Amino acid sequence: MYRVSQAPVASLGFLGGLVAAMVDGRRGVRAAALFAGLGLAPAAAQLGGGPGALVPVLGGLSSVIAGTVAMRAAIGMRWLPGLDPSVPVVAPPAALFGPRSVRAIGAALALPAASWVSLNVPVGGVASAHGAVFAAAYVWFVGCLRLLRARSLEDLATAAAVLGLAAATSWILEAGPGAIPEASAAAGMAPVAAAAAGWLVGRHRRPLRREVSA
Repeated sequence: MYRVSQAPVASLGFLGGLVAAMVDGRRGVRAAALFAGLGLAPAAAQLGGGPGALVPVLGGLSSVIAGTVAMRAAIGMRWLPGLDPSVPVVAPPAALFGPRSVRAIGAALALPAASWVSLNVPVGGVASAHGAVFAAAYVWFVGCLRLLRARSLEDLATAAAVLGLAAATSWILEAGPGAIPEASAAAGMAPVAAAAAGWLVGRHRRPLRREVSA
């Protein structure tokens, strides 16, 4: 069990969650998972030690690898472009997630909510480690924000990745090092979501091959 100053733990969780709340684009899922995982690592280390910290870190890194490999594999396939995961399903393009200011406001509102959780909700053996609880709660609220604001498959994948990493960290904080196998399974949502989004992006990006008649 590692005991460190809680201010850096909370700050890193906040920064990771803030990036996860704001990123967009075809690399958005991978970026959100990577920064959320890095931001949650110090929190997970509070009760899980080094192995606990590796759970969100490896979840974020494997999301980058899985998403990139899936995208490149899809680009190389001789298939027609598939469904673009960034195209909104139930909203016009201009209202994909609403203006970014909406997500910025949501991320700001998540600050007092996560602070309240860290001060009033005891979690396992780290009831006094308020920074770790804050980090996990803040990233969780960001994942819920992305889920509630989702208008495309890409944003659903981002929400799934962030929520999986936050759930894994919370599990470690609640149950300790013995929960690392179960927490790893929850963190596995991140690379699965990134791979699915990467595959769809790769299929959409692959240019059509047209035969030129002589």
